[in-house]
Amino acid sequence: MFGYIKVDKNKMQPGEFALYHAFFCGICISSKEQIGFRARMLTNFDIAFFNVLFHSFLGVDVEVRDCHCITTPKKLRSIVRRDELTDRIALSNVILSYLNLMDDVLDEKSLKKRAALMAVRKPYKKAAKLFPEMDGEITRHYRELTTLEAQNCGVFDKICHPFAELSRVFAKVILGDKADVYILDLCYNLGKWVYLIDALDDLDKDFKKGSYNPFIACMGGFRDGKQFVRDNIDDLEFIFYTTLNKIAENFNDLELTKYYCVLRNVLHISIRDKTAEVFGKYIDKEESPIEQSV
Repeated sequence: MFGYIKVDKNKMQPGEFALYHAFFCGICISSKEQIGFRARMLTNFDIAFFNVLFHSFLGVDVEVRDCHCITTPKKLRSIVRRDELTDRIALSNVILSYLNLMDDVLDEKSLKKRAALMAVRKPYKKAAKLFPEMDGEITRHYRELTTLEAQNCGVFDKICHPFAELSRVFAKVILGDKADVYILDLCYNLGKWVYLIDALDDLDKDFKKGSYNPFIACMGGFRDGKQFVRDNIDDLEFIFYTTLNKIAENFNDLELTKYYCVLRNVLHISIRDKTAEVFGKYIDKEESPIEQSV
């Protein structure tokens, strides 16, 4: 389910994207120095966003330094220097990535995914040992989700809750007593959106492979993705607009100012555009219930 929370680079100033990428690189360096080289390969744009979000929420001024990177050995990169917050997020990412791969193996029975899972087992065990509280919480919610999926749960709010709650608990464990209702609600609704958009994106693939999909289980009558979306467009519009609007409302309530350019790009622009893009796989642009930002 990774890969949906990222910036729209085309709607950022060059300096704004450089700031975002520095947070990305900070996770990569932290992963390598805490766990080892393999862990840095799990760095993704989703976790980079949370690195920005949580530093903004806590009002942390990060230190950016220029150094060489293995991906660009002849060029200096701007990298956010490690701090306790980045370290906790990096460990959480290894745990999340491992369990996400495990979920993929259960769904797809792919030898490639199975090999990837085996490759990151050692980094996962080390991360779990360093951050057992996060490992326990994430594992518990993933198990709840896989149990409901195995039961072919047909209650929409019930099946969305474990992954959304996982995102909320992720924030709560990282931020501790400083977490408030607004940041927790934002993470909950963002997690819900990720689960929803991944399911919408994979309609035809899940049906073909016989994998669980919440839309197919809860709405039924599936023949192919395009017809399904057309038949259920009003319900889908309500589900996605409600979720996107809650995310925007939660973000506005936080009144964050630090690193705002990155956060606004993701939460007001990128996820809305991604939703419109996924709908565009099934229906014409003029039929889409989600308007792209301009």
